[in-house]
Amino acid sequence: MTAVQLSFGWLRRLLTRGILLLAALIFCYSFGDQLLTTLLVPFLTDRGLGLSGIALLKGGMGNAMSIVGAFLGGWLAFTTSRRRALLISGVGQVGSFALYVVAALGVGGIGLLWVATIAEGVLGTMATVALFALMMDASDPEHAGTDYTLLACMVIVVGMIANYCGAAIADAFGYAPAFTTGAVLALAGCLALVWVVDRYEISSRVTLAWRTANTRRAATPSPTSAAEY
Repeated sequence: MTAVQLSFGWLRRLLTRGILLLAALIFCYSFGDQLLTTLLVPFLTDRGLGLSGIALLKGGMGNAMSIVGAFLGGWLAFTTSRRRALLISGVGQVGSFALYVVAALGVGGIGLLWVATIAEGVLGTMATVALFALMMDASDPEHAGTDYTLLACMVIVVGMIANYCGAAIADAFGYAPAFTTGAVLALAGCLALVWVVDRYEISSRVTLAWRTANTRRAATPSPTSAAEY
């Protein structure tokens, strides 16, 4: 397969019903998160934390809480509907961002930064797990690798754009306005994703997962499996 054929194949998958819409929703859901989190290490540096302090706070505690968040996010995605998982984790993540807004205003000291790091590590990872689960739902089983890769690429694109925007806002107005912008956009993106998927069908697989827990879906035989029996 030539590069041109491969490119057209990817383009066809991108233009498949629902994929392009979901890619736009992923952009909205992730933009505020990426805008804020890209500024955390510079923020901690400007607050006077040295390399060892940042390594302990973000590298040690932050990564440990991400493991906890991955476990909780997986449990939530399995036991409840995709809609509820995205809404709970997305709104919860915004709550953790509010802690950074308060810290940027000079309130709370190092203690608040520890609380914010713990909350963002857990809730931010839960939101990521819920989003990636939705991306897997939307991937056609016959083209799962291609569809999922296309949607995952959107997360990378969001990061590149949001990193630049976050740095520009923080440089012009300071950390508190930048964190506030990130939190507001994260909330708006989460609510926009839920609102759109409530009203427009991305795919039959997304529709099934959107309001049904995995445990109930597993107990419901598919048309193919029913025909086999």
